[in-house]
Amino acid sequence: MTATGRYARIYAAAEPYWQTRSNEIHVPESYALAQELLESCPAADPDVVLPAVLLHDVGYMAVPSDDHLKGLAGAIRGWEPDITRRHEIQGAALAGEILAHVGWDERRTRAIQDIVDGHDSRAEAVSLDDELVKDADKLWRYTESAVRICHEWMKLTPDDYIDWVESEIDAWLFTEPARAIARREIAASRAALAARPVEPAR
Repeated sequence: MTATGRYARIYAAAEPYWQTRSNEIHVPESYALAQELLESCPAADPDVVLPAVLLHDVGYMAVPSDDHLKGLAGAIRGWEPDITRRHEIQGAALAGEILAHVGWDERRTRAIQDIVDGHDSRAEAVSLDDELVKDADKLWRYTESAVRICHEWMKLTPDDYIDWVESEIDAWLFTEPARAIARREIAASRAALAARPVEPAR
């Protein structure tokens, strides 16, 4: 899923920063999920939500790669909040630079930076736009691609990973449309894994 129209320049500027921590898969898929959420939430501002999703994890390029998996917010086996905060702080700064470069609205830029600066570490949402960004980010965890990638990060089997993320639907997700999408993606992931199981590590 690539961005078109007014978001294409942000997508192109952000994409080089995704080449770590599987963000080259995570971010475009979260972007598509955010577009779906926006269809159910007309009061939200796409010009805040979609750029924020494209930019939310750019800060990981400023964090040493050996530390990336220590910053798994909400991880079942614990996480290091300082790593999470580092990528949020760096990401908010980079988001401001990218949005200034493409000439984005200054008020929306500030809102996007505020969202990026707390998308993992801040448990509450500061706005409906923030809710949708947080939901789109976490919804990726329910997709087939995430199951195939993240079960290894969590040191779980794919089935145990799916059971874990399913148990967190109400805790992680803010909106009812997101919860419905999560349940749909869980069902699709289970079906895909049944048809094409994960190959055992060799």
